[in-house]
Amino acid sequence: MDEIILKNTDFNNIYNKSYRLAAAVFMISNVMEQSGELETKIKKLSLELVSMSVNLKDINFYDAKKLISDIEKNSLELISMLDIASISGLVSKMNSSILKEEFQAFILELSKFSEKFENNKNTSVKSIFGEASISNVNNNLQKSTSSFQPKLNGGYVNENKLQNNTNGHKRKDMRKNMILDFIKGHKDVNIKDIVPNITGCSEKTIQRELIALIKEGKIKKTGERRWSKYSI
Repeated sequence: MDEIILKNTDFNNIYNKSYRLAAAVFMISNVMEQSGELETKIKKLSLELVSMSVNLKDINFYDAKKLISDIEKNSLELISMLDIASISGLVSKMNSSILKEEFQAFILELSKFSEKFENNKNTSVKSIFGEASISNVNNNLQKSTSSFQPKLNGGYVNENKLQNNTNGHKRKDMRKNMILDFIKGHKDVNIKDIVPNITGCSEKTIQRELIALIKEGKIKKTGERRWSKYSI
């Protein structure tokens, strides 16, 4: 498993990216109302995406080349399904746009993966994810970070922190839009109705997002405390 999860500069962790994309798609599809066949299709494609990415481990060049092509096709089909869901009003445009951007980045990583494999036709994918490759990448990263750090207002910028902040904002926007989509699909709902349908979020987190949506004027609240109801 470690060999699958480890990443390098060429792939940026194909497996890790695929299962995170699948998880995000599942979260969005869980709040899709009366979507039936479309929701089922989206979830099926997401699971296939993860399975195909896992299968990249320990296969030869010719099989990997075909599998990479299949993963790209799967990703493009998921983008199309999410576009349909967005146009139909089943998911918010912002959530659809965020996922589309992430899938496009994923497809670009697959292209880099394929280019790397072209130069290693007789090796297995396992060797690309091997310890020696990872060690070289880590050494290069350490040298780069020790010789160069961008400055801002007299201090050093933490690149990982900037990336985490960017990803954090994306997750927050996606979470808020999932809550908004759920409220749109129902009339008056309370927080107990919302919590089971927003995967991976605590009631306290959802409460904060509801307050933010009220301040932004996107939803209305009636009643107080446990009797509070939310609507558009």
